[in-house]
Amino acid sequence: MAFMKKHDPVTAFDAIEATPVSIDILVEILTYRRSARSEGDEALIDNLIMPLDPTVDAYGNLFVSIGKAPSVAFTAHTDTVHRDTAINPRLTQTLSIENGLIELADPGKGDVLGADDGTGIWVLLNLIEAGVEGLYCFFRDEEIGRLGSEWSIKHEPERYTGIDMMLSFDRMGTTDIITHQMGDRCCSELFATHIADAIDRQCEPDPTGSFTDSCSFMDTISECTNICVGYYDQHSSLESQDLTWVAYLVNRLIAMEWNAVPAERDPTEVQMPMLDGYDMADMDLSDILYMYPDEAAYILETFMGMTQADMVDAVSELHTVESGNALLSPGANLT
Repeated sequence: MAFMKKHDPVTAFDAIEATPVSIDILVEILTYRRSARSEGDEALIDNLIMPLDPTVDAYGNLFVSIGKAPSVAFTAHTDTVHRDTAINPRLTQTLSIENGLIELADPGKGDVLGADDGTGIWVLLNLIEAGVEGLYCFFRDEEIGRLGSEWSIKHEPERYTGIDMMLSFDRMGTTDIITHQMGDRCCSELFATHIADAIDRQCEPDPTGSFTDSCSFMDTISECTNICVGYYDQHSSLESQDLTWVAYLVNRLIAMEWNAVPAERDPTEVQMPMLDGYDMADMDLSDILYMYPDEAAYILETFMGMTQADMVDAVSELHTVESGNALLSPGANLT
């Protein structure tokens, strides 16, 4: 059976930079098949996160704090979308590394690589090793509904007191700094542009985010974003990870002056949503009606009780249509 990639990723750089935590640890992470609460999920936590002596909440999320009062939180999730079965669960999988790319050795025998979000875990391990001040959040069960992060903000919001910005490392590609999740603004343009410029000139703010764990904190924390870590074709057997990009990313994050990063979004302020990549705040009402006439008609009829006859009457009052000496009657043809 032939497999065709949605993307044909080319590595961002020719070589893999040295990092505080060896790239071999990322390879180890990706060998684990880590569906939520599976043996692989638990093995990863036991082998790589528990040695950091994390705080573990009642749900199972794990936290490491560096610094007396950090204002930045970094997040990754431990689970993947591996499809384990009770009949034949497999703890590990075989990988292939070539020219700075890592992927499944045989896409026909596996279901995902798991760079979403094993790569994010490796990013956090590097920042911790480098001593970057922050609250490091290893959330559980993101792939089955952000259950870990949703539990955390609901039951322990005080854990995030003083946190002004939260960065998740769970975005494909090598360009996006996410400004919107689920259609709503999650961080300011100023913040996203600052982060993008500090990482690489090819990075830029992007409004097309779906969601990750930082989405759970958009109503509480000023700046919430998702950072591109260099994986492609996530949630598929064709998933790959650009090792050159994520090593480069780690070193740029370590070098960043975090106390100079601006945080200006008011999380309590109602923001106009994004729709189909358009910022609704930049559109006037006629633009919205032109682009979404069926939706507008549904809203007028369902929520405002306006009928077709009511609309014709209203329009007729604004535009006198010569049809003899009479106004356009309800139900008449406007064309």
